[in-house]
Amino acid sequence: MTNSIVHKPATTTAQLHPLVADRWSPRIYDPAHSVSKGELESLGEAFRWAPSSSNQQPWKLALLTRGGELFDAVAKSGLTGFNQTWAPNASVLAVVMAAKTFEGKARDMSATYFDVGLAASQLVTQAESMGLKSHYMGGIVPEAIVETLNVQDHEVVCVIAIGKQGSTEGQDQAIVDRENLERTRNSPGDVYLIDRAL
Repeated sequence: MTNSIVHKPATTTAQLHPLVADRWSPRIYDPAHSVSKGELESLGEAFRWAPSSSNQQPWKLALLTRGGELFDAVAKSGLTGFNQTWAPNASVLAVVMAAKTFEGKARDMSATYFDVGLAASQLVTQAESMGLKSHYMGGIVPEAIVETLNVQDHEVVCVIAIGKQGSTEGQDQAIVDRENLERTRNSPGDVYLIDRAL
């Protein structure tokens, strides 16, 4: 029986790069897959070289590999609900953090989140270029992750599961149904404007 890997490219008439069109957030990962040190460095460097306002780089990234003590701790106490059932099969849990201060003063967190979001997006794009899939998770317990990683000076923004996409065969029907849901977005006219005011 052939493995069933779900492919869900974006439905659009526009010309999109495959790294954009093919990016989506699966929940089924191959639990036998692991990433090399070189691959981890590529992910980290993609994050590090993201655009940054005034080059302040208000971010921190922890790449935790499956089987490691920190990975297990975050998977157990740092994730909530349904995320606890599938995310531990990912090869990496990437913890994305935002600096709370700059030069001893409180930061403008709106600008900080913008920069950190760009870095996280660049990380996910790099993963996609490496044949890996990523899934942003907001269903987390930031306080538990802060304690696990000892990062009192940073705020945990999200955790991103990264790994090789797995087959739907042998999976619980609930997760298979989620994998096969149609990808949707608001209509173009509701999202972006071309040569017209709002």
